[in-house]
Amino acid sequence: MQRISKFIFMKIVIAQMPVAQGNPEKNFQTISSIVEKAKSEAATLVVFPELCLSSTLVGDAFFRKSFVDECLEKGNAIASLASGIDILFGNIAKENNELYNAAYYASQGSFVALSKQKGKDLSFLPKNILKGSRASRYFSSPCLENIYYPEIQGHLKVGISISENLDDLEQVASSLLNEKNVVIHLASDFYEIGKHKELSRKCKHISEKFETSVLYINASGVLNEGKNVYALEGCSLVFKNGKILDKAPFLKEALLVFDSENAAINPEFLGKEKSEIEQIHQALVYMLKKSLERFRINRVVIGASGGIDSAVSAVLYAEAIGAENVFLVNMPTRFNSQTTQNAAKDLARNLGSPYLVVPISKILESVQITLSESCFEGSEENLTVEGIHYENLQARTRSGAALATIASVLNAAFTCNGNKTEAMVGYCTLYGDTSGVLCALGDLWKTQVYALAKEINKEKEIIPKASIEIPASAELSEAQNVDEGKGDPIIYPYHDKLFAYWMENNKSLLDSEKALENGTLCEILGLEKDFFDSLFETQKEALDDMRKWWNRYMGIALAKRIQMPPILSVSRKAFGNSCIEAQM
Repeated sequence: MQRISKFIFMKIVIAQMPVAQGNPEKNFQTISSIVEKAKSEAATLVVFPELCLSSTLVGDAFFRKSFVDECLEKGNAIASLASGIDILFGNIAKENNELYNAAYYASQGSFVALSKQKGKDLSFLPKNILKGSRASRYFSSPCLENIYYPEIQGHLKVGISISENLDDLEQVASSLLNEKNVVIHLASDFYEIGKHKELSRKCKHISEKFETSVLYINASGVLNEGKNVYALEGCSLVFKNGKILDKAPFLKEALLVFDSENAAINPEFLGKEKSEIEQIHQALVYMLKKSLERFRINRVVIGASGGIDSAVSAVLYAEAIGAENVFLVNMPTRFNSQTTQNAAKDLARNLGSPYLVVPISKILESVQITLSESCFEGSEENLTVEGIHYENLQARTRSGAALATIASVLNAAFTCNGNKTEAMVGYCTLYGDTSGVLCALGDLWKTQVYALAKEINKEKEIIPKASIEIPASAELSEAQNVDEGKGDPIIYPYHDKLFAYWMENNKSLLDSEKALENGTLCEILGLEKDFFDSLFETQKEALDDMRKWWNRYMGIALAKRIQMPPILSVSRKAFGNSCIEAQM
């Protein structure tokens, strides 16, 4: 953590703490330690994030009386720490059997009244806007009659808002206009591509418009919602009169110090911003590391095909738990080229990971023969495994049989290497390559996977050149021979852009059909027209292709996405989050 500087009048400490999911005791111990540090450095106020005792994603634990009681008990314990220092923090509140996502302000060992409801002063400020079904399932929206602004040592008024309510933050700043004040926003925000840039812009705007100080306080850590894993991105901010003074690091715990009277720019965290792909890279490794620690998984087994997805996944896991704990297994058949087999071996050598070759042709042949000699009672027709059925058998043998067994022997877990493009349209095999403990690339389009590979290789070649340059291919049949330039039926970057148009922009097949008909599709997708024209000879061919993938997206792919492992989420539209398969 950043060391707090020497005493300056009216010093506010912003605690970007790691919030442990559903563990009030551990979070209280962290808070208590930070409060003591702030006291020792003569701070006047220390601020903690939204729901810093419970975390935001604990599901139906919010309905469990014992859990709520523990959070309230720990909240009272925090108030007792407010001796010689004021404390602002987020926690559950309970009033008339209603639960609220709330902010508390403690001073001189007790809570300060922050709001009024039904003629009664409340020791908390409830969040008044609940966005999304998750929040409204557990928390109520208040009907407040009044909001009170606490004062730091009777000197500086504090305006408070919670979580996504940046519009509310602006209202708070407006109501404190012409008063000496600071406006503080408590958050528990996940990392999403591009989100923080917009959030920073809004905070800057409010600070400049109302000539005030805006403090944005976020948490760090990793939260698992079952289908989705999220990184609390940190990046707490300090603005004064429209100028950024300080910014906490990405994904790390930290303490920032704001001096209301003598605010100065902290050069330590105001350097060059990480690029989008650098942030994605860091976030994925962070989520893997924290998730595997929580699962108590020290080793992983990865099916190393020689392709781009397994190569990028292997690097991410190696960075998270060490290359020596990442076991790469190549499982060739007659369809796997020497090119990809060499690439898999080169990857293992570049990483320094254990490498194993397990030919699976004999296993496949055994299943084929056994089934060919079998038939249902009353039928004389034997079971023939060929074509797509043989392709699926390969995928299931690799993951559900070989990798799962190897992982069991090694006391390890095995991974899912699928990406967002494949998951969207179900270009994967149930109980085959959809299996695994985590799906690291599940929220990345294929073109983003290639960009991540380039980022990984920016200093030296880790991912073999062949893995990047060969056609994307499952190598399950002669029709997917990479040495002959053959690959998967998904066309990059066209299908990435089309699928993103449907999913991330909430557009339908009809929308894309109309765009194709009126000649605006390429412009909408950001696609070179010459490239698009090279893909299809006629408009009907392009239309048929659209309809085929849309039907898969809304059909069988739904069942496959639901049954995929937890996905590391880096966007607002990760599968399982705000998409059709979201589970309540």
